[in-house]
Amino acid sequence: MSYEEFVSGMELELKSLVSDNLLVSVQKTLKNNGYLRCGIRLSEKNINISPTIYLEEFYEKYQYGTDMHTLAEQIMKIYQKVRIEHSWKEDWIYEFPGVKNKIVYRLINREKNKKLLSEVPYMPWKDLAIVFYLLLEMDEHQMQQAAMLIKKEQLEWWNTSTEDLYQNAMLNTEKLLPYELTNMYALLTEMLGVEEIEDHLTAEESMYVLTNQMRSFGAAAVLYPGRLEMLALYLKENFYILPSSVHEMIILPESGALPKEELNAVIQEINGSQVNAEEYLSDHAYYYDRVRKCVM
Repeated sequence: MSYEEFVSGMELELKSLVSDNLLVSVQKTLKNNGYLRCGIRLSEKNINISPTIYLEEFYEKYQYGTDMHTLAEQIMKIYQKVRIEHSWKEDWIYEFPGVKNKIVYRLINREKNKKLLSEVPYMPWKDLAIVFYLLLEMDEHQMQQAAMLIKKEQLEWWNTSTEDLYQNAMLNTEKLLPYELTNMYALLTEMLGVEEIEDHLTAEESMYVLTNQMRSFGAAAVLYPGRLEMLALYLKENFYILPSSVHEMIILPESGALPKEELNAVIQEINGSQVNAEEYLSDHAYYYDRVRKCVM
């Protein structure tokens, strides 16, 4: 069974499970780095914001023998966790004063998102692009957020500019999505346990992961006003910024770093073997100069 056939079959399976007030439909969405993803949208009557659940991991389970009915039940359990129980008022989204405090930014690769960037307001940052989202809903306990990509048509609704989006996002993003700086050793201890990382202790003690507290599209934390300058004061030296993914940047003090060409080779190898293609950010390191107070 192809993935498309699986999606159609899952749509029918879910329709047989849900009550009349829940609509099931196939949703195709252009995602980061040009990927067109196909998922299931579950729309509750009288609620005008609906989650889309993408099915790649369920297709993989199906290929390993899990039946469609069991997978449909798993999808419904996820839906119950992520569903939003109330509508948001439609009127406020058309007026800039009602949305400006919810505008945030994300960093994506510019070259791989040409089609997307033709449809949205954005600002260049090095070889990347700053795009803007409207943060509709956030559950800090569940580490989940509902966000809407701002397109050019929204600029027309609001009679505003890309520069206005940027200025508001500069004020909002760190406030709504506070930064998180974690020592790599501490992060790996949290994820893997001490025993599994003892051999890498020396190297990873000097590396830091910069993200946001949701750990979602946290690479944009490098844009937070004054944060890189404060980090340079803490480290007392210049440092490299390694694009781990759209979700985080790795901070590496210059004194403990390989030559930049070798760093780039490592980044490219990791991107090719360990980073999900949709989460890819860049193939090369950036450099923060603490005297010039800028990224190079």
